[in-house]
Amino acid sequence: MPDLRSLFQSKITQLILALCFAAITGSWLIDRVPVQSPLLLTAALAGYVALMAVFIAIKPVVQQIPMMNLLLYLLIFSSFLGAGIMSIPVGPISMFPYRMIYVLMVPAVLYLALFRRDVLDWEKVKVKPMLYFHLFWVLYALFSLSWSRSLSMGAVDLIFLIIGISLIFFMVFLMKKEEEFKHVYWIWLGMFAVLTVIGLWNHVTHHHLAISRINKVAEYQKGIPTSVFVNENDFASFISVSFFLVLAFVHRTRSWLLKAAGAVLMLLSLYVMVFTSSRANFIAIPLGLAFWFVFLTNKKVKRRFVILGFIGMTALVVLFKEKFAAAIGKVEGMLHSLLASGSQAEIASVDIRSNLIKNGLLFFEKSFGFGIGSGNSKYYLMHYAEFPTKGIINVHNWWIEILVNYGAVIFAGYVLLYLWVILQLFRIFRQSDTLYEKMISEGLLGGMIAFSLSCISPSSQISLNYLWLLFAFSISYINFWRVKQNEVQYRPKK
Repeated sequence: MPDLRSLFQSKITQLILALCFAAITGSWLIDRVPVQSPLLLTAALAGYVALMAVFIAIKPVVQQIPMMNLLLYLLIFSSFLGAGIMSIPVGPISMFPYRMIYVLMVPAVLYLALFRRDVLDWEKVKVKPMLYFHLFWVLYALFSLSWSRSLSMGAVDLIFLIIGISLIFFMVFLMKKEEEFKHVYWIWLGMFAVLTVIGLWNHVTHHHLAISRINKVAEYQKGIPTSVFVNENDFASFISVSFFLVLAFVHRTRSWLLKAAGAVLMLLSLYVMVFTSSRANFIAIPLGLAFWFVFLTNKKVKRRFVILGFIGMTALVVLFKEKFAAAIGKVEGMLHSLLASGSQAEIASVDIRSNLIKNGLLFFEKSFGFGIGSGNSKYYLMHYAEFPTKGIINVHNWWIEILVNYGAVIFAGYVLLYLWVILQLFRIFRQSDTLYEKMISEGLLGGMIAFSLSCISPSSQISLNYLWLLFAFSISYINFWRVKQNEVQYRPKK
């Protein structure tokens, strides 16, 4: 069999891939950018040329990365973009960068499984129960199609589930060095900065990517940021989870310049998130901050945090008094609405979410605890809802969605998995003694804590890539730590 790496190192293969990439992205740009706007077309083409120049410049570095790791990095990178940047219709489905790279990733992994078992070594996996649970989840979802009312909705959910869970397997098997986790961490931070800037651009210019639902709303709502996501709740939840990876970076990096840059990014992300009006995420971030402050910082940092927080808050009040007051008023209104003291629209929104949960629990009860079947919560809300939801057919609560669709066993397993990940990351944080071990475990811990509430904001989490990436990053890092500790334990003494 030909070696996969040598195939991709072939000049002919590289030329073909480059031409394919240029043809796809170039045609997409020409199709999306109005021809009657020569300035915009010129800017888009200039950006495309600049992107190709960056690829050429980093080629020597990229060539040093093993091909499978490079594919994995590209998959992770593209997972942040989703369908927001480029989406090409192919029959009944849409293909965008993440799916294109995933299509390449699957046969590459199968090749390694068949011909390079030294790379995919099951014996070196130290998180087997977690992987067994996810395999059982897929099998249960497949089996649940036999009693699902809507086979098509169930099949779509099953596909999303398989794609998400396979990312966990990819990262557990392929990421074996600390350097590789650093790379993923930098990719996440970099893409968080990019997506935050896009969200700020949405708010300031009232322009949005084609995927955004805000393109179809009234003008007074055009300032709601969605970045590369369909709606603002998805974007706000992404900010909540990612915020803590930046916080850990600011906390641990020794460069004051990088600390300042990270702090600016955190403030920008919070500013952008205010305009998403996502109530759950305005509780998720304080919850994560409280956990971080109490459990992940020492007395010295606690003292500095209080002092700098007071100084920063005072500066914001003095320099941006009106904007600060408006932001605080907006947050207060959102939080008050949770107690049914906001506007009628906000109260109605809370009532609808409450009714979505009531309907979901009713469906779960009638399924005798087995769940109504993969992806069928939408179908049941359309046809069997007993509490009014005003046409909304998504549960808007990831925990309830799992319980309703997949039943008590999967729900209990997922909750135990979630708690196990938090405990293991906390253990790593307490036992680690290097800068990056502390930083990565601290960032993932904060993100996991915030996730407990941020996941009740989007209409559905199953198709959101950052959910699966958060768990894949955490579980693979726990596996890496356990393998490392095992090697240290059994290393022969000199």
